Amino acid sequence: MNFQERVSRSIKEVGDSLRVLLGPGWLTMLADVDAPSILTAMQSGYYAGLAIIPWLILLTVPLYFIQELTIRAALGSGKGMGTLLKEVYGDKVAAVSLIAMLIIDGAAYIGEYAAISAIGLLFGVPVVISVILVLAFHTAIILMGGSYKRVENVLLAISAFILVYLAAFVIVPIKPQEVYGTLLSIFLPSSYANSLYVTLLAANIGAVIMPWMLYYQQSAIVDKGLRREHYTHERFETAMGAVISETLMIGSLLVGYWLRVRGGVIDNFQSALLSISMVISPYWFVVAAVGMIAAALLAIFVISLGFAYGLSEYFNWPAGLVGGCVRPRASTHFM
Repeated sequence: MNFQERVSRSIKEVGDSLRVLLGPGWLTMLADVDAPSILTAMQSGYYAGLAIIPWLILLTVPLYFIQELTIRAALGSGKGMGTLLKEVYGDKVAAVSLIAMLIIDGAAYIGEYAAISAIGLLFGVPVVISVILVLAFHTAIILMGGSYKRVENVLLAISAFILVYLAAFVIVPIKPQEVYGTLLSIFLPSSYANSLYVTLLAANIGAVIMPWMLYYQQSAIVDKGLRREHYTHERFETAMGAVISETLMIGSLLVGYWLRVRGGVIDNFQSALLSISMVISPYWFVVAAVGMIAAALLAIFVISLGFAYGLSEYFNWPAGLVGGCVRPRASTHFM
């Protein structure tokens, strides 16, 4: 075996390992760091400095444990959340849950498309063109992606671009003593007397758990055909995703903090990215824009799939991606 063949084999082995390691839990957690969440974290750093960091660290705990429940439900029953809600609580409760998710999904959709459209304008792309391109890409992947695994591979590739915000820990100079000081602020009553601090804290808490995350992860685990022996793996994947998710939020917060220090502006997606170009470099403007678009794209996929799973399960329609269409799900055993 020559050097080129050994390198190719090594790359393939690494890729195979990552595909085994990453799945529904990872995608759900990375989709939680959507474009509006990144902007919220930047604004938190801009207006409150580093004071929100302790809360972002603490929010890792409920984020993991709430999503871990979907693993237990999926692997223990072999059913999606829509089906379980109907069976355990009845049609009315399941319908209320679905309607609530529809309303929240609609608001989230607007936020993701608004982010992509605003960023597109910075590159000279009209809003209509941005929307059409996203719709076409989304539709093509869902309808022609083939099996769930093929669609998941596309989403995993998209999620990789969001990781660019981890670079903030390298490019933003933060002194350790500054971070230690913020860890104490969480215990100070004076922090909660600041209305801006409380507002930003509420915004960050609200960005942690969304209904579509619960629906997507539970149904995706079933659709992927995972069994009870995958429980430990899924727990680890979800825990790792939760840590990376909040780390990305902290990275985005650091960017916002640095933009304030250097005289930038963060009123919206465009001003944030333009400030990155001015304060850091035009190169990082492009990198940050690509990362934000990827965050919005991944959220659009996960939101739409989560609602599609829930709707199909409620009406007992076939649910699951296969061959570009859907397949019936087994209701009492694992696939």
